[in-house]
Formats: sequence, C-alpha cells, structure tokens
Amino acid sequence: MKKILLIPLLFVATLAASAAEVPEEADIKSMTESSLRSFGKAVKKQDFSGFYEDIASIWQKQTTAEKLQASFKEFLGKGIDLPSVVKEMEPVFNHAAEIGANDVLIIKGYYPTKPNRVVFQLKYLEEEGDWKLVGIDVDLKE
Repeated sequence: MKKILLIPLLFVATLAASAAEVPEEADIKSMTESSLRSFGKAVKKQDFSGFYEDIASIWQKQTTAEKLQASFKEFLGKGIDLPSVVKEMEPVFNHAAEIGANDVLIIKGYYPTKPNRVVFQLKYLEEEGDWKLVGIDVDLKE
C-alpha cells in the first residue's frame, strides 16, 4: 500500500443546531466528481489556486493555495491523471454517505483504476445552502 496523500479535516466552527441531511445519491456522485476533478487539475497544473477557490470558506481562512500545494507535494509529478479517471470511470461508494460530528458529510469510495485503486474520503460542510469541501484524503491502494 502506497500512501499518496492525506489532509486532515482542518476547521473549528460553531454550527447551527439544525442537523444536515445526507444528499441524494446523484448529488453525492456529482460532488465527488467535482471535488476530485478540481483537485486533479490542481495536481496536474501544480497550481492549487483553482482548488482553493472551490473549498469551503472556513477552510480557506485556515490555509492558502500555496499551503495546499505544499501539503500535496508528494502527489505532484507522479503522472496521475485524476481528471481523466473521474471523467472516464464511475466512483464506487463502498460506505454509505453519512453526517458525522459537527454536521460534516463524509463520503468514502474509490475509482477501480489499475494497478492501484484511487481511494478517497471527502468531507463537506454546508455553507449558504451548498455543500463545500472541508477535508480530502486520497490514496492509491493495491
């Protein structure tokens, strides 16, 4: 198993008392594809400014595009074309999406790439009615 990338959930927030609801499956798929495509483009370009714009404002307050790029430096230059993987393959969700602590939506799954799977865990927080990315973990696993 080769660990490629791990970014912890980086936020502390006071949240409203209302509990969030898990989105429909089609929305979960769309969110997953959008987030991983944005991340993949950042890796491919070695420029995280676009990815930074796509993440939750609460995460933006704790980091910069440059810090994100430094955090993901082990992923750079590996020749992994994540945007093509996302475009050409369907994600497999091997765990039901769930709302965890602090109303964080957690999505887990993988893309059945060979020889290694692209395994992901994405975390989202609702901001102004939209789910925004607050954490990402991507690995290549045999």
